[in-house]
Amino acid sequence: MLNKFISLQLFSLNLKERNLYNEAMKIKDAIAQIEARIPTSASESWDSVGLLTSNANQVLKGVVIGVDLTDKLLALAVKTRANLIVIHHPPLFPKGRGLNRLILGHENQLNTLLLKAFQKNICVYVAHTNFDRCALDGMIKLAQDLGAEPYARVWEAPEEGKTILKKLVTYIPVDHFEAVRDALYMVGCGHIGNYDCCGFGISGVGNFRPLKGASPFFGKVGALEETEEVRLETIVVAGMEDIAIATLKAEHPYEEVAYDLYPVEQSPVMKGLVWGMGYGFVAKLKKPISYALFAKRVKSVFKVKNFLTNQHTPKKVETIAFTPGKGSSFVSSVKGHKADVYITGEVGYHGSLDAERSGLNIMELGHRESEHYFLKTFATWFKEWGVKVTALDERTQRII
Repeated sequence: MLNKFISLQLFSLNLKERNLYNEAMKIKDAIAQIEARIPTSASESWDSVGLLTSNANQVLKGVVIGVDLTDKLLALAVKTRANLIVIHHPPLFPKGRGLNRLILGHENQLNTLLLKAFQKNICVYVAHTNFDRCALDGMIKLAQDLGAEPYARVWEAPEEGKTILKKLVTYIPVDHFEAVRDALYMVGCGHIGNYDCCGFGISGVGNFRPLKGASPFFGKVGALEETEEVRLETIVVAGMEDIAIATLKAEHPYEEVAYDLYPVEQSPVMKGLVWGMGYGFVAKLKKPISYALFAKRVKSVFKVKNFLTNQHTPKKVETIAFTPGKGSSFVSSVKGHKADVYITGEVGYHGSLDAERSGLNIMELGHRESEHYFLKTFATWFKEWGVKVTALDERTQRII
């Protein structure tokens, strides 16, 4: 699984040819690099991600990262002369779900902060649920910091009429079959549980007739052509279709590429680290340890002095689960993994009580505190790309 993810990272790093280490690198180049790893199409339908303000064609001078857009974060960008702010929580949401107007208000209000960023030509970029679903390197590192190895992800049942997986069917000339197939596998297609590169191919004869204005890969305009092709079937995670189709069209030799996408009713298997599918992770510690020792480790990794928990205390901790932010909708999925401890931002009274009744310990770190790894992951990426970055670890809530 880890080797598969490394190959995905190598795919995204091909973008460094676009002036990645050049002093004249533009903000749009940095955004292209980000979205190669966490495509915006992988975000939830209700989410608001991507570039929110200013001009991405300007030269990148520096980056400031934080979980929320705050007055301190904007001030830090001005102080360090950074012209790109990357945040986790979107300040702009669809109507009825949050801020949807940009008008001058009181200091430190989101609309005022966005206007100030725009006036200072500072780009504000949001990486939210697409980050949570796709930043596997951050999840792997976090699990390892907790002394565990991740083997699965956590997800909730899809909305009615939607599925988690889709099947991609396409037709490839036999001489190009392996190249197109392998390119699709490289961007995450065909990943089922602990197996990747899963697909099925069957040979057949394709036919077509190029019309006036066509530029056929082979054959003549006006003549009916036949050629041996392979029908390829493979799996695509819902939300990752854009990357799969873009890759297919880029690698396929035909001017017009035939393909179909079908919803898959079968639920994914509850194992495997699949790019773009699920949240957080389920992991096993290298060896079982006491609850007290594990609680101490959690506090150290997440930099918290305490957390909220329920009345169930496991004798030993071996299997753990984690999701960032609000984790109430994932409790049933975590129970299906038979985890001893579920670490998350917030679950709420009834969710915590329900978990206790079924023998699951909940560690509620606080919404913001559970997303600490966002800063570490983005800081690692920007340093890897040779970009000046400053992180602000600003806690939103406090205990008095």
